[in-house]
Amino acid sequence: MINFIFAPIYLGAMKEVFLPMEVGDGRLDGILELFHLVRGDPASTSDLCLNWSRVEQITPAGFAIMACFFDSVLEQKCKLKNVFVKKKFKSIPVVRNLLNCGKYKSLPKPEIHDVSSHDHMLCGREFSVDPYFMDRVEAGCGKVLSSKLSFSCRLIVNELMQNSVDHSGAERYYLYAGQWNQEFHVGVLDMGITIPARLEQKYTLENDVKYLELALKEGSSTRRGRTGGLGLHHTFETLKTSNGRLTIVSRNAQIRRYFKRRKVAKGKLKYALRGTWCFTRFPMRE
Repeated sequence: MINFIFAPIYLGAMKEVFLPMEVGDGRLDGILELFHLVRGDPASTSDLCLNWSRVEQITPAGFAIMACFFDSVLEQKCKLKNVFVKKKFKSIPVVRNLLNCGKYKSLPKPEIHDVSSHDHMLCGREFSVDPYFMDRVEAGCGKVLSSKLSFSCRLIVNELMQNSVDHSGAERYYLYAGQWNQEFHVGVLDMGITIPARLEQKYTLENDVKYLELALKEGSSTRRGRTGGLGLHHTFETLKTSNGRLTIVSRNAQIRRYFKRRKVAKGKLKYALRGTWCFTRFPMRE
């Protein structure tokens, strides 16, 4: 399966890029390259033609990624053209907004992308946590959520939302939840101050992978007067006991923990993320 964006094709001044077959939290190099292209040359505005011809699936995390991309397009004043979008995607709010992003002169409220269905939910929020997000998730997806899984998702979403509001400095963030194959996915994405940038105010480590590893440890915090750092640590422990999966991407690094397989993948990103994305997955059946 091809799951990355091909090298851009230049159509005059416009770059044409292909979205992957599955837009989601899998291989992220191509997705991050797309954000890199939107930023473009600081001395000029980058124009992009987004080719959707290969897209077959968008995961719950994929909708949140696309919402962040919409924000980046408008913030960078990028001229975006979309081609070969399949009919089944055009009714999805965030896709529809990308198709019409040229009509916006400034960033609209993040709620513009909100969607709630029987199998997934996306919410954009500003400045504060959404205490009722998991209530709505349970109302829509309750049939597939056990009480244990629902409690775990609620804990993780609340911790990640609080982290984003307290530490990222971002005016907005996106949270998602939904069933995908035999898993349940939840996560929070922001385009604010990165985890390494926050932690290096207090600690000095050799690279961004080390900063992400530190963020997962209990007690790590930028606070000088008292200990903190429980948010990501609680997320880590919850996924560990549930045989889940955790992906954290921030600035120049990513860490993927596959707790069921006891596998860790970590390393430097090819393209930096100006923000923090936290993706989690739970198996529907133990």
